[in-house]
Amino acid sequence: MAEPDIALGIDVGGTFTDVLALNRNTGKLVSAFKVLSTPENLAAGAVTGVDRYRERNGDPAGAVFHGTTVGTNALITKKAARTSLVTTKGFRDVLALRRHARPRLYDLSPCISPPIVPRELRLEVTERMGHEGEILTPLTPEEVERIIRLVRDANVEAVAVSLLHAYANDAHERTIGAALEAALPDVFVTLSSDVCREFREFERTSTVVVNAFIGPVVQSYIDRLGDALSARNIPRLSIIKSNGGLTSAANACRYPVHLIESGPAAGVIACAALGAEEHLGDLITFDMGGTTAKAGVVVGGQPKLSTEFYADRFVDGKDVGGYPIQSPVIDLIEIGSGGGSIAWIDTNGTIKVGPDSAGAQPGPACYNRGGELPTVTDAHVVVGHIAADGFGSEDLGISPDRARDAIASHIAEPFGWTVEQAAWGILRLANASITEIVRLATLRRGLDPRAFSLVAFGGAGPLHAAEVAREVGVPRFVVPTVPGLFSAVGTMLGEVRHDLVQTLLRRTKNLSKTEVTEEFSRLKRRTRDLIAAENTGGNWHFKQLVDARFEGQLFELTLPFKDGETLTGDNLDRTFRSAHYDTYGYDLPGHTVQLVNLRLVASSTVYDGKWPTSVTEADTPPNRSRRVVDEKGTAYDVSVQHRGVLESGMTIQGPLIIEDFGSTIRVLNNQSVEVRPSGVLVVSDNEVEK
Repeated sequence: MAEPDIALGIDVGGTFTDVLALNRNTGKLVSAFKVLSTPENLAAGAVTGVDRYRERNGDPAGAVFHGTTVGTNALITKKAARTSLVTTKGFRDVLALRRHARPRLYDLSPCISPPIVPRELRLEVTERMGHEGEILTPLTPEEVERIIRLVRDANVEAVAVSLLHAYANDAHERTIGAALEAALPDVFVTLSSDVCREFREFERTSTVVVNAFIGPVVQSYIDRLGDALSARNIPRLSIIKSNGGLTSAANACRYPVHLIESGPAAGVIACAALGAEEHLGDLITFDMGGTTAKAGVVVGGQPKLSTEFYADRFVDGKDVGGYPIQSPVIDLIEIGSGGGSIAWIDTNGTIKVGPDSAGAQPGPACYNRGGELPTVTDAHVVVGHIAADGFGSEDLGISPDRARDAIASHIAEPFGWTVEQAAWGILRLANASITEIVRLATLRRGLDPRAFSLVAFGGAGPLHAAEVAREVGVPRFVVPTVPGLFSAVGTMLGEVRHDLVQTLLRRTKNLSKTEVTEEFSRLKRRTRDLIAAENTGGNWHFKQLVDARFEGQLFELTLPFKDGETLTGDNLDRTFRSAHYDTYGYDLPGHTVQLVNLRLVASSTVYDGKWPTSVTEADTPPNRSRRVVDEKGTAYDVSVQHRGVLESGMTIQGPLIIEDFGSTIRVLNNQSVEVRPSGVLVVSDNEVEK
């Protein structure tokens, strides 16, 4: 018998850190549990999870696959590195000028995300490249020495170098970067030509600045975690990226900007794999944890990717623009509405839910850890949806009395309501917000939700899925095994992946196939260092894509470029016009098609074994009933079943509550549950028009 090949999947959330152990030889999940996150030192929660696995299991782990929000938190809180920007003379204010578009067009007092780098730390260097890469103003050694002195005097921890048109010719950036690294070895130096070889000056500069700003924080976190794992004889650490792919610790430290959506991406990857395994068709992904709710789509088996997104865009519920990052990311819509989201009354006497969260410390009032403010979780406890034994974390118990006290004092009494009425008010508001992001991910993008299945996961997702799916018009929702730890499953299912891009602005009539071939060869050569830093021995696959547009348009369509196909002006013109018609419903016969970017995706499979099968619990509670209160204040008994007793092929009618490890599943009246052989639950709604 082969030795067990154990991999740990660890997903750090705002409230819980989820830990799964997978035997990759058998495809069996051998352990699953939650520990409380440690906001003051996120690595500590992950290490606690590793130690708990080691205490309980005799088989050593050989790898950790990790989803992290450390970069996101550093950006949102602005608790990151003191950063300087080196840019071409005359362009120091690119970060402040942004684009002319405002988040709220007719708002006379707009609130815009402030530049990460203050003006006094934005340094200008005399040099100039043309858009074709020609040197217009040479960079002199004296200028390089002057910049080094300015950076040293500024006493910064990180430097971003973003020179005009460096995507076309990076010689000046390389010279400055090498000089800074030699003179200031303790400073984190990052170049735009290394992080983002695309045009659009503001977006490219923003991307490299974010990379520098969060770089030292992310590097310190990964180094601490890596050292802790090495001390425990775990040799491999892989981090999931915003595009859903995995990368080594070394590459993650070099490109932390690629980790901004690390945690949420893992859940979508798991959904795509589940959809393929269970033949579920197109999917809406619905992930609701302790702090946020997120919605995305999987179409044709693939998560929808965006080549640009805006980090930290919503502050206190307002769109403030955020920080554009030019990097492939799984397209998700996210709001501050999770189980720990705090309910409050604003100055106009209106109830609001979120975006502030009670997090892990102190947590919802019902956690009995010092929290006094009412949350969505407290509301579920009050109306009877959640039992006192919590979500499967042995570090946590539930206090219904504290949940009632918090809702009574902060919501119910000011309005003269019963505690149950106030609790349902909180839940209705949370559901309304979640329903809107599902609509944004589907209806607002031309997708009919009736043609999708909704996959609900996260600790709170299955609690809300029944009502959200019914409201949006989704005919069925799906609850995977271990839904409360599903993102941790996703960390182990991704492939190692790197996305590279090179701007090449050419009209199709001027397109040289030799030039295109040479640029793709350069992109492939750039992957060598990335691949060398990966700890995988698998075969690497390369996928070529191009971005194209009608000349004068501001946005592009990304088109696949088949292996062995020669990209010519004629076939690009035909392919783009067909794709534009399919996407937008029209063509512009008299307009010129323009190539904008070449893209190369390098990937390698990490785990190609069986779909992970769930752990079974030794002690399964018997079926019972629980007293719940509906929206009208009527109390009634509802059947409560444990997922462990559900047998393959069963069909159960709602209403009922299904208790699962790490989550609770609600099934409404006129909904029925099908138990598939894999243990996946498919809930169909008879009230939704197919």
